[in-house]
Amino acid sequence: MMHPIEIDARLQVTAGVHLLEFSRLVQWNSHTGHFSPLTREEFESANKHLDLVFGRLISWINFSAGAEFLAKGVCLVCKVDLRTDKLVPAYPSADLNVWVKQFQPSAQGTLHTTNYGTIGQLYQKHLKRLCDVKQATATERQQLLAAYELLGSTIRNRDAHAYVPNVRDSHFGLVSELFAGCLDLLVSWLPNGPQTLNDWMDQDETVRFIGSLNS
Repeated sequence: MMHPIEIDARLQVTAGVHLLEFSRLVQWNSHTGHFSPLTREEFESANKHLDLVFGRLISWINFSAGAEFLAKGVCLVCKVDLRTDKLVPAYPSADLNVWVKQFQPSAQGTLHTTNYGTIGQLYQKHLKRLCDVKQATATERQQLLAAYELLGSTIRNRDAHAYVPNVRDSHFGLVSELFAGCLDLLVSWLPNGPQTLNDWMDQDETVRFIGSLNS
């Protein structure tokens, strides 16, 4: 079942910011109302604790996913509805061994799920609509679209499909020089800007909000 658009919007924004923070590349600063990039020393130290070899890979995957979630959530907040209803194979309802042997997508039943599209569709279509709705300046539009195409086509596309060693360190500067400003811009387009995000990021309120969806 598809949630009302305002609920889905909040879910995507909140989840996105948590993923961004978990990446150890940025931290949401509730006092300044901006994303603060971590220093290279802080980032490297955090990654060594996360995973000595694959820490950067894990961090960048979380960062790109978080940036995607955040952008999709802000689109939904601004009534740029990117969701579609999709039929997918239903969950197993019998013995798993029997289900696996007999599995045919069309024969095993289907269920409705919400499809949020790809990051490619985001920068090719939905973010352009969002910029129109928010009357973004030419500079804001150019930076936002360029940042997300770079993230989706170059960084995310690489990290999501295979591991390539020793390629992420050179991209660290992009966080402070490009991506953080675009994330701040998206947050500024929330109804009350950073204050809305501060309210949504309160841990007790997040637990209450998520719990209310299961009641």
